Amino acid sequence: MSIIKHDQEPVLEAEQKLRPSALSQLAAQSDRERTLGWICADLQKKIKQSKSAGAKLNFAVCFERGAMAVVVYRFGRFVRATRIPVLRQLLGAIYYALFYLTQMFTGISIQSYAKVGPRFVVNNFSGIFVLAESIGADFTVCEGVTVGNIRGKSRLAIIGNNVYLEPGCKVLGDITIGDNVVVRANSLVLSDVPSNSLVIGNPARIMSLPVEAGEQKSGQNT
Repeated sequence: MSIIKHDQEPVLEAEQKLRPSALSQLAAQSDRERTLGWICADLQKKIKQSKSAGAKLNFAVCFERGAMAVVVYRFGRFVRATRIPVLRQLLGAIYYALFYLTQMFTGISIQSYAKVGPRFVVNNFSGIFVLAESIGADFTVCEGVTVGNIRGKSRLAIIGNNVYLEPGCKVLGDITIGDNVVVRANSLVLSDVPSNSLVIGNPARIMSLPVEAGEQKSGQNT
């Protein structure tokens, strides 16, 4: 199955298992160079979502636990891209302290191995675990979500653009999820999901994404 990214990004072949597919056009850029820009994009999207929800103190969302966990994740990606050994060890010590403090006080664990595109938002907190091969832009997760591995599988999940994971859902194994996908609350996803789909249930059932649902989530993810 092929995943076509937005913004004129190239076609990504899921069969190339270890290719960071959702971010292939950005692979030439250094994580160090884009860290600050992507943090700003993440927070801007968080603020925009809070405005649509009627929040009055929009800047305050930047200090929510989900936003803080995303910033720590971005710092982890920066550390992984650092090439000077001594500096990397020093920054790594700071990162791991922040990472474990974040896990302790927020219940959110976003592994720095995962390559996540811009406008990444974590809504609420507690019981959130994210570890994937690659994830595209406009990725939103809610409380109780797990994106992880199944023992014995060859790789982690590959997730496209504009994917929304509702509370309590689980995305596990070496699966590929396309663009514009909504996974409903408490669903269990163990197989590939095509683009423009709505996933619901345990085991998951895949349906076409209703236009109104797609527009609503797209509005939240832009």
